[in-house]
Amino acid sequence: MFKRIFGLAALSAGILLFGIQSAAAGNGDVTCTDAFAGTAANVIVPHDNGCDLSGATVTHDVIVEHDAGLLAYGLTVGRDIRLAYGDYLELGVTTVGRDINLGTGGEAHLERTTIGGSFDALAPTTVQTGSNGPDTAAGPVRIARDLTIKGTPDEDFVFDGLCSLNVGHDVRIVDRAVTFGIGFGDNCFGRQPNTVGHDLVLTHDTAEIGFFGPSVIEVGNNTVGHDLVFTHNTAAPGGYLEVSDNQVAGNAICEANSPAVGSPEPSDGPNIVGGKNTCG
Repeated sequence: MFKRIFGLAALSAGILLFGIQSAAAGNGDVTCTDAFAGTAANVIVPHDNGCDLSGATVTHDVIVEHDAGLLAYGLTVGRDIRLAYGDYLELGVTTVGRDINLGTGGEAHLERTTIGGSFDALAPTTVQTGSNGPDTAAGPVRIARDLTIKGTPDEDFVFDGLCSLNVGHDVRIVDRAVTFGIGFGDNCFGRQPNTVGHDLVLTHDTAEIGFFGPSVIEVGNNTVGHDLVFTHNTAAPGGYLEVSDNQVAGNAICEANSPAVGSPEPSDGPNIVGGKNTCG
């Protein structure tokens, strides 16, 4: 529940008003329950708290306990950001030396961020990249290794909007059931589509009927360095599955989907594929 309150405040106000960080240990670790803009070895955000790390330098790790929130613009992390379950994450102008791990029921909003390793999200409510809100500057998200989004939380609103991504190796969105859709590179509204260095894989994903009606899965206008694999995905009646306008150096494989891939938009065009193409 805390992540929802934290996220709403961050998106509506653009910044959260916090006091001074709550405690600093002698070993250089900081427990943050409000804000911290100095230098620390590790920062821990306790459960049911929020921390603004804008301007901070963390030489090792940021550890966010369950049902907590982390907001930062201008943050440098030497190693990892590790979030438990039910957490809220918003980053801009941020550099992470290694990985970001987001737990079940968490949500992530990223812009102008560089990740030196991988981003892994296990059953998040949402992952959104490229722009955090109407009052933020927007900008690309660079991930040196892999982006993985896997599984579905027990939530009413589940969706992903992924734009302005540059991923060095693989993107995998698997075993995901969404009620408000998945957009990978399509409908980016002024932001850029995505570049994937190796494989782009969406498999065993489901676009369900949510509060606003049938949802969709759209993969459009991306550049893929190796293969695009879109298989065993489904959409509820009234929804659709789209794979269009992508440039794929290797193979584009669309198989065992229900319904078959297609688009209601006449402006959507075919994929440009170097190898085998079953996506149209």
